[in-house]
Amino acid sequence: MDAVIAVVGTLLGTLAGAVITGWWQREGVRMTVRAEHNKERHQPRRDAYKAFIRSAITLRERVLDNGGYEDSTEVEEKRLRSEINTLWTELVFLGPNSVNLIAAILLDAYLDVIRQMSISRRLLSVALNGRHENEDAEEEARQEYEDSLHNLDHLASELTLGINAFAAVASTFLNDDGTKARRAPFWKRRRPLPPPILERT
Repeated sequence: MDAVIAVVGTLLGTLAGAVITGWWQREGVRMTVRAEHNKERHQPRRDAYKAFIRSAITLRERVLDNGGYEDSTEVEEKRLRSEINTLWTELVFLGPNSVNLIAAILLDAYLDVIRQMSISRRLLSVALNGRHENEDAEEEARQEYEDSLHNLDHLASELTLGINAFAAVASTFLNDDGTKARRAPFWKRRRPLPPPILERT
């Protein structure tokens, strides 16, 4: 009898080991497949995110480069708007919504900087044209231009915050390589509640 129990115990242990090993192997295959799938899906997103953030960084450096924006032109500003809108269009269809939300905030900050660059350029032209009625008007024009520059510096700082926020959210999303199990173990799964009992009328 003891021999039969020992044999049954050995068989049950072997069977349990085989079941556990099979489960782990299947889970390993699933994780590998998820990782490859996510890698393929993430590459276009990674490219779009990098191009979008690179454009924003280039604009920020343009503004912060010792007043280099003072020689901006209307043609350049139109080109910058066209570039960021094209990048935004490519990015927004790739998702997900969490990244798109921060990208929209960064887009607004980008366009605000370009708009202020245009204002500063025009105010500089007014301040330098020398056609002022008197010294007070000349001083007012100069002050408006300086205020515009301060505002541009502030918007460049807002652009930097947008860049950092976008980079953080996009990195978090892209770092999900799909190796984490999506389903909870069976002992943690909640059983569905029974359907409500309908009142009889």
